[in-house]
Amino acid sequence: MRHFLTLPCALAVLGALAAGHAAAATPLPDRSLPAASTAPRALGLLVKLKDAPSHEQAAALGITRAGTERLQGVMRASGLAPLKISPNGRAAQRVDFDHVLSAGEAATMAAKLRAQPDVEWVVTNDLERRLALPNDPRFPKTVSTTGQWWLQPVSGSNTNVASDRMRGVPGVQGAWDTTQGSATVTIAILDSGVTTHPDLSAARYWPGRDFVSEIEYANDGDGWDTDPSDPGDWVSQADLSNAAFSGCGVEDSSWHGTTTAGIAAASSNDGTGVAGVNWTSRVLPVRISGKCGATVADIVDGMRWAAGLQVLDGSNNTLPINPHPARVINLSFGGSNDCNAAYQSAINDLAAVNAVVVAPAGNESGKVTRPANCSGVVGVVAVNRDGFKASYSNFGASIQIATVGGDTSQIGAWGGTINDDGLLTISNGGFSTPGTPIYANEFGTSFATPLVSGVLSLMVSVNPNLTTAQMIDGLKRSARPHVTSPVVGACSNSNPGRCICTTSTCGAGLMDAAQALVYAANPTGYTAPNWSSVVIDTPALRTAAAQGQDLPSNGLGNDPGNPPINPPGDDGGGALGFGWLLGLLAAVAALRRTVPA
Repeated sequence: MRHFLTLPCALAVLGALAAGHAAAATPLPDRSLPAASTAPRALGLLVKLKDAPSHEQAAALGITRAGTERLQGVMRASGLAPLKISPNGRAAQRVDFDHVLSAGEAATMAAKLRAQPDVEWVVTNDLERRLALPNDPRFPKTVSTTGQWWLQPVSGSNTNVASDRMRGVPGVQGAWDTTQGSATVTIAILDSGVTTHPDLSAARYWPGRDFVSEIEYANDGDGWDTDPSDPGDWVSQADLSNAAFSGCGVEDSSWHGTTTAGIAAASSNDGTGVAGVNWTSRVLPVRISGKCGATVADIVDGMRWAAGLQVLDGSNNTLPINPHPARVINLSFGGSNDCNAAYQSAINDLAAVNAVVVAPAGNESGKVTRPANCSGVVGVVAVNRDGFKASYSNFGASIQIATVGGDTSQIGAWGGTINDDGLLTISNGGFSTPGTPIYANEFGTSFATPLVSGVLSLMVSVNPNLTTAQMIDGLKRSARPHVTSPVVGACSNSNPGRCICTTSTCGAGLMDAAQALVYAANPTGYTAPNWSSVVIDTPALRTAAAQGQDLPSNGLGNDPGNPPINPPGDDGGGALGFGWLLGLLAAVAALRRTVPA
């Protein structure tokens, strides 16, 4: 699952690079990397008919069956025979068939439906993937006072002293002088669920829900339920004998939801383990992912429920409304396609109730993944602690903000010279079912994203009246300028590795937590500081640059933000070219370093 819909099979080449790392402390068994998998596929379609009432309106009028019959008529006219039709989102329907659809089959069916005059839009119900990089846990990391460098104050000089290379961090400690959060604010973690951990206070968790609808992938014996705990999302070789797993690869459990929750809101100021960005606000776990990933349909319904909106189950029964609506929705999942109508409709509905979605740019050194490329989403680029783009991070014009996400030594030509240790946070040591709580160093835009979600929750703690537009505006207007350098080139498709960000490629700037709270306190009267330009030109950086470019061109053609203008829908290049990505992945392995809790 640590791969993308564009090329899930390519990550299998990382396995050989992970071998041979010996533990200097208590060794942990190897976590297998994904095996080769097949082309993308879809679990049916999502369809919205023209002039369709919302499910809430239809229920009030008693016409839910009539809406289903209308769609059945459209399906018959298209020569399609669905197995089941059920509600999805605000006014769309999920259409399931008796088998998993190949990408080509789903596209053909969608085209037939779009040709019908009663159809407003059709999208495929794709499986979206976790955006974390592959990792190897056998590199131990000793927890120290500097382990959570990403929470340290902003600093920087042109030396090689690691503690003085903090130009990219968001300066969370400065924000804590204003607030450590509010118990009236809720952060929703839409992910794989959560596990118990001494650094996750049960008292701060609202009752969540499980929205994984496919029993084969749910791994808990049923579909939707009220238990958002993470049973593990491993995929075994035996699973692959089931046709439902034809697009998946063998891998161990990720505990992705636990990790993202820890970055945003681990227990803090308690003398134990690590800290999170927000010490006080409540966390709403919403499980949308199981084995192989998360379907668009489940993500959409999970988003809506988390924000306090109505959701109907597969039998047209209304779920109990979430009594603790989240203002911040952290969604560290995505797919390589452009934003679709199902996502955008849900995002618009959330904005109407002043909730904001935060999503990662992705980790392919190329095009921004969805839903980060949707309008009204806070898309996040990962930088390293020096402030320039992390080698793996995607980039493009749809991004709103940049912040640290870790920069592993195993990626790119410069990795061994200017890397950092990743984001130290909580995790779990189990390889299938939940095991011992541990701490881990993580790398990826998936982990930069909850850092932004945590800061947004602090903003709402300061001012609960902020609108979605103001939350996004505040992050952007309060951001520090991107760093510059005389020895590092600008980010582009011809220079997609470690590179200098601009507002055309990595959003408005580097997130500044303290200034974001100043904005939150007075949005209409806020004036940004007169930031001075930061130039990085360390001896280590010159040594790295002397090796040549960090990564070769990704072969995607036009560069985002630079002439010639990209064609419509091109946000920094399309899916990575097969040959280029295989070449990159053959030289890349992201590390996950763990210690027991």
